[in-house]
Amino acid sequence: MTEKVAEALADEGAVLYTPDGQRLVFPGCHAKRVSAAEIETYEGRFEYWDGPTETLIVADDDAHIVSADHELPAQYLAQLAQQLADECGAHFMAFGTTSIWKLDDEGGYEAVLRPDQFIYLRPHEAWLPDHLGLKLGIHSLPDVVLEVDHTTDIRRGKLQKYQAWGFPELWVEVPEAFTPYRRAGASGLRIRVWEDGRYRQVEASRAFAGWTAAEIHAALNEREGWSAATIDALLRVAKALTKQLGTAGPEGSARLSRHRAEGRAEGERALLCRLAARRFGDEVAESLGRLLAGLASEELAHVGDWIVECASGGELLRRVRDRRRT
Repeated sequence: MTEKVAEALADEGAVLYTPDGQRLVFPGCHAKRVSAAEIETYEGRFEYWDGPTETLIVADDDAHIVSADHELPAQYLAQLAQQLADECGAHFMAFGTTSIWKLDDEGGYEAVLRPDQFIYLRPHEAWLPDHLGLKLGIHSLPDVVLEVDHTTDIRRGKLQKYQAWGFPELWVEVPEAFTPYRRAGASGLRIRVWEDGRYRQVEASRAFAGWTAAEIHAALNEREGWSAATIDALLRVAKALTKQLGTAGPEGSARLSRHRAEGRAEGERALLCRLAARRFGDEVAESLGRLLAGLASEELAHVGDWIVECASGGELLRRVRDRRRT
């Protein structure tokens, strides 16, 4: 590398000088040379690659970067987003650590940036990343990008690129778990939204309909299942997000609507058995319960009428058996 392309400073980590005069600082990282021909198939983890200088920014110690404390927030966000999608009757897509490519005027690689997670809330309306990742100017920008600052700190390097490239909402999470490798300061989650060409820090997500930074941070650091506070927040956000997206709510989720239908059918079966017990006695009701087990609501439609019409419990049970055979 030529002088003033990249250097390592003890207090700052890797410092990259781009041809347009930017000084990008990557704490907790070092720089190495990787060519444009190599970057497309590069398999290691990295933070950023600069095409004109062929400089790759890599965390100093990958063993710490891939620790559970670093990886869990991104995985948890995908899980939480799926729960919200179900509650909204929507479909979200989480892409994880997928490369973001900036192309130059000739279609070559100008820069590559790797986040920890990014999510589309309306994937059916988006031009989604391909096998190489997200290409700026070709693919749609995600609704939310998550960066986990555990042994690195994006504020002086990657943040400038997210801002310059116009990503609408950026979350930066510093996990609760402390390690001696931490560089990003106090734990917590900070939300930045893009306005008038720059980021502004806010207390709650716009994309996720008022989900607050404090609530998100708490959820991303759960270790013993989702707390009541997290569930309350998810349900509140889901109601607002359903309106924001114009979706059908839980009934629009194939899984949740099936659970609800099963719950309704179970209640209907119990009611029919109670009615049969009053008319024909407990023994008939128990036999009816066994016959009705597993039947859906639409298959129970005539049983209530039969309980009234039939002259005996035996006739009722015969009708139900005949119904099951059809």
